Amino acid sequence: MTEVSPPDVILLRSAEDPDPYVHALADVGFRGVCQPVLDFNFPADEILLDRLQHPAEYGGVIATSPRAAWALRRVFDTSGTLHAEWEGMPVYVAGPKTADRFRDLGFDVHGADTGSAEELLSLLTDAEPSSSLLFLAGNRRREVLPDGLQDAGISFEEEIVYETHPRADLTLPPSDGETWLVFYSPSGLEALYASEITNVSEYLIAAIGPTTAAELHDAGLEVDAVASVPSPEGVVDAVVGAAGSAV
Repeated sequence: MTEVSPPDVILLRSAEDPDPYVHALADVGFRGVCQPVLDFNFPADEILLDRLQHPAEYGGVIATSPRAAWALRRVFDTSGTLHAEWEGMPVYVAGPKTADRFRDLGFDVHGADTGSAEELLSLLTDAEPSSSLLFLAGNRRREVLPDGLQDAGISFEEEIVYETHPRADLTLPPSDGETWLVFYSPSGLEALYASEITNVSEYLIAAIGPTTAAELHDAGLEVDAVASVPSPEGVVDAVVGAAGSAV
């Protein structure tokens, strides 16, 4: 049986098909693999269904993650004509991935070019919605949006429609001493702890950005590369640059 060599880069994220990070790494001769670090569940289908029965009460939806769209789709798929009643409703999102998921559901998307809760809050403040907004949140959301909305006098109703938990069964491909681990959020570190993985020092460490890098530093890990832009190109440039400087 042929022995499979370790990957060059382990991406601590769920894979897409095709995956842009794996593709960008392949373009420069690196073999990348995705290793999901999070589990998700949707605890509020019945509560969400009850809220969705009254679209006239809302002036729009707020969402900061594609998983909010998944939660909606789960309910729409089992509720007859309810989906049609929400088509064309404004949705205020953070980022292009969330925007794409809500476009697929027929919403009127605003905020595809925002990349953070702070930028989304600015968009919402400028929009001055006249009716209450339905905020589809996760259990790990920050206080930036709810606090900012309250300060701006924007009416909203929040519902936790998805929960995120670090995996406790994470395994890593072995390192050959030059294998990279790319962290996309502190959740990757939480999953390593939950799975009792203790050989992290055998890997080179990269972070998607300075916030994640700071969390890794605080945990006592040496960060070898930080992406200047949170994108496939940013990760590739950071890894290739660090690998080249080590030669």
